Formats: sequence, C-alpha cells, structure tokens
Amino acid sequence: DPGRVLVQTYNPDAEPVKRMLAHDFDGFAKQELEWRKALAYPPFTRMAAVRLEGEHPEQTAGVARFLGNLVGRHMPPASAGVRLLGPALAPIARIRGKTRWQLLLKAPTHAALAPLLARLEAALADVPSGVKVVIDVDPGAMM
Repeated sequence: DPGRVLVQTYNPDAEPVKRMLAHDFDGFAKQELEWRKALAYPPFTRMAAVRLEGEHPEQTAGVARFLGNLVGRHMPPASAGVRLLGPALAPIARIRGKTRWQLLLKAPTHAALAPLLARLEAALADVPSGVKVVIDVDPGAMM
C-alpha cells in the first residue's frame, strides 16, 4: 500500500539502508541472514539480552558487574558454544535521566541458555529496588 516512511539513521550509506530505500527486500534479507550467521545471531542461535536501568549510575554499573560475574562463574565449557558479551553500557546509555547497561548471552540452543537464565532470575531478588532488570529472550531490538 502507498504510504510514507521516515528513516532515522546515523549511517545513511550503510548497505542495509540502501537496500531498504531501493525496496530490495530479497537482497536485504540475503545479506542480513549472511551477516547474522557469521556473527552467530538469531535465527542461527538463541540470544538473551539482560537490560538494566537505574537513576544512580554507580549503583546500576555495580549491579551490571554483579550479574556479569554471576553468569561468568557459571558458564558452561567453551565447547557448549555459550558466549557472554558485557556487561557494557547500552547503545543508548541514558534515557530520561536513567543510566542503562546490558549483558548479552548467545547460545546454540535455548536449552544451553536456560540454566544461566534461571541463575540470573534467582539473583534478581538481591538487586536493589533502584535498578530495574529485564531479561529479554530472543530480543526484537538491541537498543
């Protein structure tokens, strides 16, 4: 259907943006799937994003480090293919005066992620009320 689409990007010369503007869905999908396979991103793996947000930057960073250390201590052997990225500041590190951090877990299957996610969920009882933590399995967005 006809319509108007607004695109906001920091990189208007990026190949995915060019393909989208040219209405090249097949080229976009082919390139995106190749990129996702090479980087072990969904749909070729399972992913969980652990997002943290808090008004006090030091407290939020401390909780992110605590959760990162917890996951790091319970990682399966490297042969299981589970990877932890972070903790790190979120791509958009501050929104509405709150500091944002994230951890990303990637694994070949959901079964490989499940024990780590269970430990994370159990640890949320120890997180101060000033820090909000959301666990998003197979996130639709990474911002």
